[in-house]
Amino acid sequence: MPPLPVVRAHDVHQRIVEEAIEAVLSTVDLQTVLERTGHLLNQRFGTTRVAILRVFEDAPGRAQIALVSDPRHPDSKAGTWLDLNGSAAGRALAERHPVVVDPIDGARPRFHEERWLADLGYGSLVSFPLVFEDEALGALNIAHPPNEGLLDCCFQVAKQVAHLVAIALHNSLMVEEVQRLNRLLDRENTLLKEEIRQIKRDSRYLAESPAMKAVLERVRLAAPSGSTVLIRGETGTGKEGLARMVHDLSPRFGAPFVVVNLGAIPDTLIESELFGHEKGAFTGATRRRAGKFEQAEGGTIFLDEVGDAPPSVQVRLLRVLQEKEIQRVGGSENVKVDVRVVAATNRDLEKMVAEGTFRSDLYYRLSVFPVQLAPLRERREDVRPLAEYFLAQQAALMHKKPPRVPDDVWVVLERHDWPGNVRELENLLQRSLILSPGAELKLPELPAPRIAQAPAAADAAPGRFDDEVRTLIERALAACGGRVYGPTGAATLLGLKPTTLQGKMRKYGVGEAKTGEKGEA
Repeated sequence: MPPLPVVRAHDVHQRIVEEAIEAVLSTVDLQTVLERTGHLLNQRFGTTRVAILRVFEDAPGRAQIALVSDPRHPDSKAGTWLDLNGSAAGRALAERHPVVVDPIDGARPRFHEERWLADLGYGSLVSFPLVFEDEALGALNIAHPPNEGLLDCCFQVAKQVAHLVAIALHNSLMVEEVQRLNRLLDRENTLLKEEIRQIKRDSRYLAESPAMKAVLERVRLAAPSGSTVLIRGETGTGKEGLARMVHDLSPRFGAPFVVVNLGAIPDTLIESELFGHEKGAFTGATRRRAGKFEQAEGGTIFLDEVGDAPPSVQVRLLRVLQEKEIQRVGGSENVKVDVRVVAATNRDLEKMVAEGTFRSDLYYRLSVFPVQLAPLRERREDVRPLAEYFLAQQAALMHKKPPRVPDDVWVVLERHDWPGNVRELENLLQRSLILSPGAELKLPELPAPRIAQAPAAADAAPGRFDDEVRTLIERALAACGGRVYGPTGAATLLGLKPTTLQGKMRKYGVGEAKTGEKGEA
């Protein structure tokens, strides 16, 4: 019969330490570590009472029982607070050294733990200080029944386990601190976002006139609802800014805000731009591409110049608004989208519906909540605050102080009709600021007047809409020598973005035009 293997005490003790290391490293959850450690000590050291105490900076002289494991008294619960003064744990923490109480003397106790431990039937106590990098974190108390105290070898093992528990406590404190800081950062981030949102909301529009104040009040009512908004007004009145305000005041303010100018995209590309395309859908489609609606997922899409949408796009837009889904060009799969639509136009959609050039069902879907922006000439009270805002903004970009505006300049600005509306005012002030090196603002030129209208008989009926628009563009180009870009170009004269004007030129078949001298584009 082969001899039985000899299990040396050193191997057993080494296994205990390894199991304690595994308990400490297996999780960052303090309660799990403490429970595993208590179970390990109970299992290896026989009938013992294990208590782990924690000290806190805001409770000096006291300690809380974070864990108690007592086979004799399984109803013992953690959470009790102990006075460290006059206790074995307090002595161990003060001296940074284990304190051994053997035997426990309930009649003449040296430490106040002795009396109630004696009542529980225990005969000895060892209190190990839990110290990490000279920081007192708590104590590990191990109590044994009479005549079952820790042997020297077991004492050394328990001392090593106590050091591991101290590491676990330290790690727990670090994790708790990181979590506290993360919560603090989250709160500060939320407050900062709300503050930025408030600043953006307050500075998006300067409203002194009753007409503009009424518009902003309507926007504040509509923004949280999620309804489709149709913004109407002349070119340059600030429809895109108002659309951004709708987005900023809505629950979607943290998601994308995607702008699409339907008047500036060629008809052959507009469907792909809006709804995306599949690989191989047309020549040059080498890969699948997400359209603007997919890019705006969870947020808001702003459809500027929606009246310029061709009939095929109108059908697709109607489907998006009704079914909340799109189909990529060249694809057969329906893709669900969660997007709020804000549209804008300077065209007479009702007339277009009557003429059959704009779908009536799409019109009613878009105009759930219509907002009408008044032209700047009808709200002259806003000219001065807008001018002051633009001057301060542009001066900051140029790293200079905003110039003083003389009274005669204010008279000119406030009396002008501003056919290009807010955009014309902003461009004029930017140009004036560049050309005013002194402390006073000087207007290098008076704002361009409206395009002179050809005399017509009072009873003469207007022509077709397309013909009238084509004629207006041709006359503007002729007045500007065929120039589109620059301060003297047709786009500025008409109060349009150059890209918008070029899109309309293609749409209405107006010939090629000069883009302006070098440096004016």
